[in-house]
Amino acid sequence: MTSPVRLVLPSEVFLSGPARQTLRLGLLAPVSGVLGVAGPAIINCAILAAEEVGRATGRVIDLVLVDAGRAPADVAGEVDLLVGAGLVDGLVGTHTSNIRVAVEARVNNRVPYVFTPPHEFGRASAGSVFLGSDPAEHLRQPIAWLAKHRRVQRWALIGNDYVWPRQVHAAASRVLRDLGQRVVLDRLVPVGHVDVAELVSAAHRAQADAILVSLVGRDGIEFHRGVTESDAGTAFVRLRTALDESCLVAVGGDTSGELYSAMPTFLLQDDDRHRRLLESYVARFGLRAPLPGSYAEGCYDGVHLLAAVCSSDLLATHTAARVAERLLSAVVTPARPDAVDLTRRPMSLARANGTDLEIVRMLHGV
Repeated sequence: MTSPVRLVLPSEVFLSGPARQTLRLGLLAPVSGVLGVAGPAIINCAILAAEEVGRATGRVIDLVLVDAGRAPADVAGEVDLLVGAGLVDGLVGTHTSNIRVAVEARVNNRVPYVFTPPHEFGRASAGSVFLGSDPAEHLRQPIAWLAKHRRVQRWALIGNDYVWPRQVHAAASRVLRDLGQRVVLDRLVPVGHVDVAELVSAAHRAQADAILVSLVGRDGIEFHRGVTESDAGTAFVRLRTALDESCLVAVGGDTSGELYSAMPTFLLQDDDRHRRLLESYVARFGLRAPLPGSYAEGCYDGVHLLAAVCSSDLLATHTAARVAERLLSAVVTPARPDAVDLTRRPMSLARANGTDLEIVRMLHGV
């Protein structure tokens, strides 16, 4: 079956110019950098969603792939050129928050911009739509469950030194205080500079019994791999806010029973919506395709929403944020026939078992 979707590079659309009969969506996905391990599945899910839109609407769709794993200024500069030349109708981004901040500043609401991962505090601008949770939403129930069921009380906060982990730590401090927990260590390290032995030693000295890890992508992988190799895997309960199955496979798995992840979705979820998405993904890309983890599934949702926003006649009189608010509960896909409101998807908690993340079914009440 011929696909209605082309995956193209910015250089191709710069040469060809505007395509008025084609819906062109800028796809900001990490081909390199700290989230590069999730990039292939993110791109596959974007293609799957775009093909569903194309077949449902009869439109030809170009996904213009921008490597969002590079430095923020480089990503934002390339996106600025695409938007300024009228070469994309909108943007969907599944990447780190420092990239989002830079892109938002350069795009300045000229086209709709759907950002799909969990995000830091702050309202989206008029042209931006946040699909992910904010840190407090992301953390409260997972931390409450661990405090109750794992009897932890003293927390070390370890993350990267940029906008999203800083806000995670601020939110976590408030959530932990509200739950009667203590923060005994708060450490932010530069991206790409994770000294696992030093961080583990600092957590030991602080007598932490749990670690909230907001190290992103490759830095998180290096940390958990180092914890396992140093035989510290059972010394702390570890809660990760950005760990999907792709990252866990890259870690080499974890059998300590102490590594938990809080994310919107996991591969082993068994609800109808998630199962239909996996069936569509496997039918399109095969059993050997990269695992479509939570980041990738978020991008799938984001492409569907962005296509609906860009195709809506509401943009002439409403901001992208307002249009998305009106459309979110009405966007229907083969994987979402009952039009679930994506902004209200509950957080899930899972525990690592080898290379699987097994759901802890508790987040409707701890």
